Amino acid sequence: MPPQRIFTPPEPPAIGDQEGWFEIRPIGTPLGMRELARLHKRAWSGVGITEKPVLMNLWPMAQHFGLYWIKRGAEGQRPPIVGAFWARSLAEAPLTVGHLYPAELFKGLMASEVFEFGGLVIDPAVQKRGLTKALADGARLFIFSRRPELLITNPVEALYPIYKSFGLKTVGNKPVDYPYLPGAKVWLMYARFKDIALPYFM
Repeated sequence: MPPQRIFTPPEPPAIGDQEGWFEIRPIGTPLGMRELARLHKRAWSGVGITEKPVLMNLWPMAQHFGLYWIKRGAEGQRPPIVGAFWARSLAEAPLTVGHLYPAELFKGLMASEVFEFGGLVIDPAVQKRGLTKALADGARLFIFSRRPELLITNPVEALYPIYKSFGLKTVGNKPVDYPYLPGAKVWLMYARFKDIALPYFM
């Protein structure tokens, strides 16, 4: 049975997109995870970041989604993965950087009501129109399908604008050192689902 697709390309395609389109699909196979690991290595090596084993060991506890480039005329072939993101409920996996957030942020919440979101990565070698928007739209759709009471995430500085576009707020006014990635600085971000959903349900 083929993997369930979260969304399919709009119809008809724009003139500039005649060569193909993007699709986001769940990643759940060993081959998919190997492709994902290679994508992360390509993306982060360019900025001098090496992911530590503690993060890789937590990967299986998350729900991973890949952004794939579907080339027109080659729909039956395995498409390349050009972006990805993951999410996990705190009831299913530990919070890796919870100590960096104010404790009152989690007050009154159960672990199942909090989702940690991350792993947003884009292949630096791929220059396609709409790539960032497609990945952001897929991530937003996932968030809206789960409706967590609280969403937290820790983007590296380069990805901060994408996360900001989701309507997330920041803790503090500058990025902090990330304990699991040497040399990396991240923004501590969060959002109550009711706040980021408000513009869509007014």
